[in-house]
Amino acid sequence: MLKKLVDQEFMTEAFAKYIEGAVANKDSFIVSGHKGWGILPLFATIGAVAKANSTMKQVKSFDDLNDEAGYYLIGDLKDIDYAKLITDAMAKTNSSMICLKDPDHPYSFFKLLGDVFKANGDTSKTYQVLECDKINDEKKLVKITKVTLNEKGRPVKVDFKG
Repeated sequence: MLKKLVDQEFMTEAFAKYIEGAVANKDSFIVSGHKGWGILPLFATIGAVAKANSTMKQVKSFDDLNDEAGYYLIGDLKDIDYAKLITDAMAKTNSSMICLKDPDHPYSFFKLLGDVFKANGDTSKTYQVLECDKINDEKKLVKITKVTLNEKGRPVKVDFKG
């Protein structure tokens, strides 16, 4: 599924392999950038890969987080407190999420991460922040940052440039 994005030169093969491994590890994903930079096709593709490997629940409201799922897919929602929805999904134990971060859905991922840690002390989750950009008019996945929390709840960031 990711091969299509590699063939379109949206991402490198190294990125595709990295994402496959991250899905297999049940990592959460934050797909970041502008809609014109390819975030929606990337979001949908990661969702399809995750669905093939786990149970999936498409989230349209807060009530959807009451259903058990391996992954919560939180798309381009309007008229909802998106940051609160992301926070609630992050706080769910034994589950992961795939969500967007764009000008329509601005929030501070690191602030939410801190809020969730203060609420539950959980340091077990791994987040992959995928940054998309437009380079010479071409949509690209330019960077993936793996984010975990240390025992004090401080973020530990490791960039993967593919």
